[in-house]
Amino acid sequence: MKEDELNDRYTGTKFTVIHCKGAIDSYRAALKKVGARQQKKFTTAIILQIQRLVDGGRMTKENFPQEGYLPKRKGQHNAKKFNALKRIPIRGYCWLSQWHKDTYFISHYIYKKRNKLNESDTNRVRTNWSRIEENGDEC
Repeated sequence: MKEDELNDRYTGTKFTVIHCKGAIDSYRAALKKVGARQQKKFTTAIILQIQRLVDGGRMTKENFPQEGYLPKRKGQHNAKKFNALKRIPIRGYCWLSQWHKDTYFISHYIYKKRNKLNESDTNRVRTNWSRIEENGDEC
Protein backbone atom coordinates (compact mmCIF):
# COMPACT_ATOMS: atom_id res chain seq x y z
CA MET A 1 0.00 0.00 0.00
CA LYS A 2 1.20 3.50 -0.77
CA GLU A 3 2.51 5.75 1.98
CA ASP A 4 -0.40 8.19 1.56
CA GLU A 5 -3.16 5.55 1.85
CA LEU A 6 -4.72 4.05 4.96
CA ASN A 7 -3.65 0.57 6.04
CA ASP A 8 -5.98 -2.07 7.48
CA ARG A 9 -3.87 -2.27 10.65
CA TYR A 10 -1.40 -0.09 12.54
CA THR A 11 0.70 -1.39 15.42
CA GLY A 12 2.66 0.88 17.72
CA THR A 13 4.40 0.80 21.08
CA LYS A 14 1.14 0.95 23.07
CA PHE A 15 -1.87 0.08 20.89
CA THR A 16 -3.00 -1.56 17.68
CA VAL A 17 -5.59 0.11 15.44
CA ILE A 18 -7.67 -2.06 13.12
CA HIS A 19 -10.07 -0.77 10.48
CA CYS A 20 -13.40 -2.60 10.43
CA LYS A 21 -14.87 -4.01 7.24
CA GLY A 22 -15.77 -1.11 4.98
CA ALA A 23 -14.01 1.54 7.08
CA ILE A 24 -11.37 2.38 4.48
CA ASP A 25 -14.03 2.51 1.76
CA SER A 26 -16.02 4.95 3.93
CA TYR A 27 -12.86 7.05 4.27
CA ARG A 28 -12.43 7.18 0.50
CA ALA A 29 -16.09 8.23 0.11
CA ALA A 30 -15.68 11.00 2.71
CA LEU A 31 -12.42 12.11 1.13
CA LYS A 32 -14.13 12.66 -2.25
CA LYS A 33 -16.04 15.56 -0.63
CA VAL A 34 -12.77 17.32 0.21
CA GLY A 35 -11.12 19.42 -2.48
CA ALA A 36 -8.80 17.41 -4.73
CA ARG A 37 -5.75 19.44 -3.69
CA GLN A 38 -6.48 18.79 0.00
CA GLN A 39 -6.99 15.01 -0.17
CA LYS A 40 -3.37 13.98 0.33
CA LYS A 41 -3.04 16.45 3.23
CA PHE A 42 -6.11 15.00 4.98
CA THR A 43 -4.93 11.44 4.51
CA THR A 44 -1.49 12.28 5.88
CA ALA A 45 -3.09 14.01 8.88
CA ILE A 46 -5.35 11.02 9.65
CA ILE A 47 -2.43 8.61 9.36
CA LEU A 48 -0.36 10.79 11.72
CA GLN A 49 -3.22 10.82 14.24
CA ILE A 50 -3.49 7.03 14.08
CA GLN A 51 0.27 6.70 14.53
CA ARG A 52 0.18 9.06 17.53
CA LEU A 53 -2.62 6.96 19.04
CA VAL A 54 -0.87 3.59 18.54
CA ASP A 55 2.33 4.95 20.05
CA GLY A 56 0.47 6.20 23.13
CA GLY A 57 0.91 9.87 22.27
CA ARG A 58 -1.19 12.61 23.76
CA MET A 59 -4.59 12.90 22.10
CA THR A 60 -6.48 16.12 22.79
CA LYS A 61 -10.22 16.40 23.34
CA GLU A 62 -10.30 18.47 20.19
CA ASN A 63 -8.81 15.84 17.87
CA PHE A 64 -9.98 12.71 19.77
CA PRO A 65 -13.28 13.59 21.49
CA GLN A 66 -15.62 11.12 23.15
CA GLU A 67 -18.67 11.05 20.92
CA GLY A 68 -21.33 8.56 22.02
CA TYR A 69 -22.15 5.48 24.04
CA LEU A 70 -21.49 1.86 23.20
CA PRO A 71 -24.05 -0.78 24.23
CA LYS A 72 -23.90 -1.86 27.88
CA ARG A 73 -22.68 -5.35 28.64
CA LYS A 74 -24.67 -7.55 30.96
CA GLY A 75 -23.86 -6.55 34.54
CA GLN A 76 -22.10 -3.35 33.48
CA HIS A 77 -23.20 -0.25 35.39
CA ASN A 78 -22.07 2.43 32.97
CA ALA A 79 -21.85 2.23 29.21
CA LYS A 80 -18.42 2.86 27.69
CA LYS A 81 -17.98 5.62 25.14
CA PHE A 82 -16.55 5.63 21.65
CA ASN A 83 -14.28 8.33 20.25
CA ALA A 84 -13.72 10.14 16.98
CA LEU A 85 -10.43 10.68 15.22
CA LYS A 86 -11.21 14.19 14.12
CA ARG A 87 -9.67 16.12 11.26
CA ILE A 88 -12.37 18.57 10.24
CA PRO A 89 -14.38 17.83 8.14
CA ILE A 90 -13.56 14.09 8.35
CA ARG A 91 -14.10 11.91 11.41
CA GLY A 92 -13.31 8.28 12.08
CA TYR A 93 -15.37 6.67 14.85
CA CYS A 94 -13.53 4.15 17.03
CA TRP A 95 -13.55 2.34 20.36
CA LEU A 96 -11.03 0.68 22.65
CA SER A 97 -11.79 -3.03 22.76
CA GLN A 98 -12.47 -4.81 26.03
CA TRP A 99 -11.73 -8.23 24.52
CA HIS A 100 -8.77 -7.50 22.26
CA LYS A 101 -5.93 -6.26 24.43
CA ASP A 102 -4.76 -2.71 23.66
CA THR A 103 -6.70 -2.57 20.40
CA TYR A 104 -8.80 0.21 18.92
CA PHE A 105 -11.25 -0.59 16.15
CA ILE A 106 -12.21 2.11 13.65
CA SER A 107 -15.82 1.54 12.64
CA HIS A 108 -16.13 4.01 9.79
CA TYR A 109 -15.38 7.52 8.57
CA ILE A 110 -17.72 10.34 7.62
CA TYR A 111 -17.54 13.79 6.09
CA LYS A 112 -19.14 16.13 8.60
CA LYS A 113 -18.95 19.86 9.18
CA ARG A 114 -21.12 20.10 12.30
CA ASN A 115 -20.48 18.72 15.76
CA LYS A 116 -23.77 16.95 16.45
CA LEU A 117 -23.48 13.15 16.40
CA ASN A 118 -25.96 11.51 14.03
CA GLU A 119 -27.94 8.54 15.31
CA SER A 120 -27.03 6.63 12.14
CA ASP A 121 -23.33 6.94 13.03
CA THR A 122 -23.96 5.76 16.59
CA ASN A 123 -25.91 2.79 15.23
CA ARG A 124 -23.13 1.93 12.78
CA VAL A 125 -20.51 1.97 15.54
CA ARG A 126 -22.74 -0.15 17.78
CA THR A 127 -23.34 -2.68 14.99
CA ASN A 128 -19.60 -3.06 14.40
CA TRP A 129 -18.96 -3.18 18.16
CA SER A 130 -21.54 -5.97 18.62
CA ARG A 131 -20.16 -7.93 15.67
CA ILE A 132 -16.62 -7.80 17.06
CA GLU A 133 -17.01 -7.58 20.84
CA GLU A 134 -20.00 -9.87 21.31
CA ASN A 135 -19.93 -12.17 18.28
CA GLY A 136 -16.16 -12.48 17.92
CA ASP A 137 -16.17 -11.56 14.22
CA GLU A 138 -12.82 -10.01 13.33
CA CYS A 139 -12.62 -7.05 10.97
